[in-house]
Amino acid sequence: MTSTFGAHLTAAAAETPSRTALVFEDRTWTYAGLERAVRRTVARLDKHGVRPGDRVVMQGAARPEALITLFAVTRMGAVLVPLHPQVTGGELAVVCEETRPVAVVADGGFPAGTGHRLSWADLHPAGDEGAFGDEDPAPPSFGPPAGSDVAVIAFTSGTSGRPKGVALTHDNLHWSMVNGLARLPFGEDDTALVSTPLAHVAVLGGLPQYTWARRGTVVLAPRFDPDLFVDLVREHRVTCAFAVPAMSALLARHPRFTGGDLDTLRWILSGGSPAQSATRELFRARGIGVVNSYGLTETAAGVTYSAPEAPAGSTGSPCPHVELTVVDPEGTPAPAGTPGEIWVRGPSVAAVYWTAAGPVPVTDGAGWFRSGDRGLFDAEGRLSVVGRLKDTIITGGENVDPAEVENALADLPGIVEVAVSGAPDPVYGEVVTAFLVVGATHPGGSPSLEDVRGHLDGRLARHKWPRRVRLVPALPRGATGKLQRTRLATLLDD
Repeated sequence: MTSTFGAHLTAAAAETPSRTALVFEDRTWTYAGLERAVRRTVARLDKHGVRPGDRVVMQGAARPEALITLFAVTRMGAVLVPLHPQVTGGELAVVCEETRPVAVVADGGFPAGTGHRLSWADLHPAGDEGAFGDEDPAPPSFGPPAGSDVAVIAFTSGTSGRPKGVALTHDNLHWSMVNGLARLPFGEDDTALVSTPLAHVAVLGGLPQYTWARRGTVVLAPRFDPDLFVDLVREHRVTCAFAVPAMSALLARHPRFTGGDLDTLRWILSGGSPAQSATRELFRARGIGVVNSYGLTETAAGVTYSAPEAPAGSTGSPCPHVELTVVDPEGTPAPAGTPGEIWVRGPSVAAVYWTAAGPVPVTDGAGWFRSGDRGLFDAEGRLSVVGRLKDTIITGGENVDPAEVENALADLPGIVEVAVSGAPDPVYGEVVTAFLVVGATHPGGSPSLEDVRGHLDGRLARHKWPRRVRLVPALPRGATGKLQRTRLATLLDD
């Protein structure tokens, strides 16, 4: 298996051309058909002036055209920049400023950005099977990308309130797939269900890629809905699926969960944060294993995967091509059972963040990515994630930076101060919570949750909106005036 991203798809098309690779609603692609669609999309990108090294922003909607575009852009040596489907104009402007794309591929409802605007129909016209006759178009004149070339720039929340673009190379994505295949029980008879936006790193370098590498079938859902999820499992005899903890919690509490419609489902891969213990036990009782994982955008998806029978909270031991350590504040490895910061090193870890001013290192001089997450090893060498040194909120598997939300709420009428933090939630893991100090002369009474969310409409993607608002007389601050974010949780009980 070569390190060029998408090589596993080309190999599968040559070895098992007639096997079903992808299902979406009433459409089906064999491996040969999916490979043909990628080649034709490469030709259309070439026709529209996309060249190796160019950045192409793409709306990361859950649709087959997005998967085909992912393979086509990276195959020709260009760089895909996938974004959450709900991204706002302001957020897109930051991405375009940093990456300077030559094109934006999206539907008509997506905000305008810089670069040539391409619709899905421009790259994937109706009747595509006959668009080039019986022959594929002539391939572009440029050769395949190198393993060290950047394939994807995946944006993640940063500590400054400005999203950061993680530059994932073909090698990074290749080794992420090697790690996943070493830990997860995939076979050619597996059918995997994906029902998350395709901008998620667990899709870019995760479950569907592992499935295709083993010549299995991927069923793509247009959205997550518990009823639709159960329907697709039953209809396509799905054996495994990816779900962030919020999705798993909703499924476990759904009336159809205990019926026979999920009988083919063997296990669920939980990403974003570990599945809650109660949810995990409900799945176990149902005969469905839950595989917790630990990974970040900077590590190109998972670097640990638990066994389904592992203790609750465990995310498993490090994958074969990963070095992972837990260190104390001095950088010394912490003993088993003692929490510390999680550091990761290995070929799946990105080297730099992409910025308009030039690359910014992701790792230190020794190659360690200092995650900012707190974890500990048990006596068996299995990692548990126990918190975060950084303030990023993980809600429903999506990262939210408090500073970004605070900046967007700073001009809410009548607000003197605002702080944002995560509050524990049994479904979402955490919910975004806004703490507001209201001025004495605030017009129309104190702002409600609806006021806050209305203020953010068009400014931030919906998953970043607060689900709770707490009015407080003052924010907790230290002697120097610095916000003491860890004390915000105590205000919830006042």
